[in-house]
Formats: sequence, C-alpha cells, structure tokens
Amino acid sequence: MDFTLKTYKLLLQTLKNKGYTFITFHDYLNLSLNLNLNLIILRHDVDLKPQNSLATAKIEHKLGIKGSYYFRAVPESWDETIIREIAAMGHEVGYHYETMDTASRKDCFVVPPRNDGMKNNNELIDAAYHQFCENLEVFRQIADVKTICMHGSPRSKYDNRDIWKKYSYKELGIIGEPYFDINFDNMFYLTDTGRRWDGHRVSIRDKMPQQEQWEQDGLSFRSTKDIIKAANQDRLPHQIMITVHPQRWSNSFVSWTKEFVLQNLKNVVKRMIVRRKR
Repeated sequence: MDFTLKTYKLLLQTLKNKGYTFITFHDYLNLSLNLNLNLIILRHDVDLKPQNSLATAKIEHKLGIKGSYYFRAVPESWDETIIREIAAMGHEVGYHYETMDTASRKDCFVVPPRNDGMKNNNELIDAAYHQFCENLEVFRQIADVKTICMHGSPRSKYDNRDIWKKYSYKELGIIGEPYFDINFDNMFYLTDTGRRWDGHRVSIRDKMPQQEQWEQDGLSFRSTKDIIKAANQDRLPHQIMITVHPQRWSNSFVSWTKEFVLQNLKNVVKRMIVRRKR
C-alpha cells in the first residue's frame, strides 16, 4: 500500500542513505549552494488533519531530518499545541496563506475577514493583504515565521499569489516563498498533490512550467515505490523540493481508505476544471 507512514519512512531512509541532506526552506535560502550537493527541501502543506503532520514530524525527527511545515489559518489545519510541538523538534513552521480566497467570502478562521463585498480586484487584494498581516501576527505569537507558501485552493477562482503583485512580503520580514524564490530550472519538484506523484496532470496550481521537460528526462513517477527505485538507481537530480500533504499518509486502514476515495473524487473534479481552462 502506498501513502502509509511506513512507506513514507522508507522513502526518507532511502534518500538519506543515497546521500541526500534534508533542509528547511528557510535554511535553503541562507545557503551558499553547490549545485552538485545532494539536497532536499522537505516541505509539508498542512491542509487538514494536523495530527498527521505531528506523526510525520516525529518520524523525521527520529531520522535526524528537518522540514518545513506550512499551516493554514483555518480550523481544519490550525492547532497551536501541534504547531508548538513540531517547532520544538527543530522543524520550520511557516504560513500556508490563502487570503485572496478567504477575504472574498465569510469564513471562520484565525482572524475573521472584515470585508466580504469586494467591488474590484484591487480592493480584494487590499483586504487579502490586511488579512494576511493579521494572520501572520497571530502565527508569530507561536512560532518564528520567516517563510510562506501559497495554498492552491483548487476550487477558488483566485490565485493567492496575486497579493504580491501589489505588496511585498519581504517588507514583513518574510525571506521567501517557494513559488517566487526557487529557480526550478535547477531544482526538481516532487509533490504528492492528488495523492499521486504525477498529479500535476490534474493540478490547478501546484505544478511547474518545467514539468514537460522533466517528463522528457524520465522524471515522472506515479508511486512512492517508483521514486525509491529511481533513487536506488541514482536517477534523481542532485537538488529536489519534495512537497508532502501529511493528511494523505496514514497507517490507519479506515483513514487511508477514506482519503483514497475522497481524493479520487477530487481528482475527477480537478480534471474537469483543468479541461475547462484549456
């Protein structure tokens, strides 16, 4: 079975045994890089079930691995106790922001929206930025947040990165956002979006322009087993960012099956959205 914690641990152990060094996104931004160094930025998008993120964080901690955990400012992701516990293990905690989406509607999240009736896109960007700043302030009462990463919100018509067309996150003491501050010509990207490693085909926003070239180079993988095999055959690039959604990974048969069914249904919807956008 793929997407179990046992399989996840095996993936990490294999990559570590092949000489990869795991670092946080924050640490990556402060490195003087050697392009021949075997390096993995380990990123976690905590969309749901923060307890699953605690489980992956504990596995990584036991293996001497550090990663970046990006929490959303919504009830299904936000858990202060878990955030503190993950940070205490030495992992990075960041903000998985989505305020272009949440500022456009009434939601219950850490800082409630003040404006639910935007007249134009510029007004929405202003409200989204204001909301972002307030959420960031709440985050920083719990952890030293220095990096951020947008939440894809596939069903939303808004791209959360649009705030930065008008504002600068660096003026808020944020040193990086992966979609802006990584050169993916030099960094291979693996993500389990869609509960598969080739989910870019049904992804709305979690994909890179370099995807087609990677496929031509034979760097397209469906299962975790495929990645492990490629690592053992020394077919993986020197530098990789791996994005994990911990809610997908579980040793519980009930949770595993529920996620399997729900994600397959979501993929059907996302595939329809992708076709309409073409």
